[in-house]
Amino acid sequence: MNRFINNLYTKEIIVFKDHQYSYLENDDGTLFSGQRKTKILAQDLPAWYVYGRYYKRWGYMSTKSITDMLYVPDKLSNHYLKDDCLYISYGGKIREIEPSQDGSSYEKHTGFDEKVWGNEIIGILKGARLYSNYDISGFIQQLKNKTEWLIREYPEEFGADKWNFDMGKCFAEYFKTDH
Repeated sequence: MNRFINNLYTKEIIVFKDHQYSYLENDDGTLFSGQRKTKILAQDLPAWYVYGRYYKRWGYMSTKSITDMLYVPDKLSNHYLKDDCLYISYGGKIREIEPSQDGSSYEKHTGFDEKVWGNEIIGILKGARLYSNYDISGFIQQLKNKTEWLIREYPEEFGADKWNFDMGKCFAEYFKTDH
């Protein structure tokens, strides 16, 4: 039986204690699955678990058995990746859903298991390429398009002499997990 059945293990959980939210870690260094303590340590995880900040908690997300992904760039602010979202499915296809008539549905997609924001998008894409044999060339192009958009729309912050992010070099670098 596979010991690692969850897509996400975290180092901490968020708890409401003494009238405020705070982070709680296990004294013995074991990880959480959701709100439940596990017997798993970070060093026990296979290499396909990628370290990062997921759902406001530090942890490890699986990049193995990914069947579909969808990248949704944010074009409302001058941030690179911060508010962009990568939807991940481990067993199906991600589909766009029709908005509800009354506006009660916030989500615009279905069929995903996890969502990732910010710099963790790059780590998940690299891991998906390596451990799920997922073709990420389309995502790399979308990230290049986002870079070009930022340079065009916000030249004061992202002009040639202000910011330089080499997408080709980033995705050519050896992928190593942090555990």
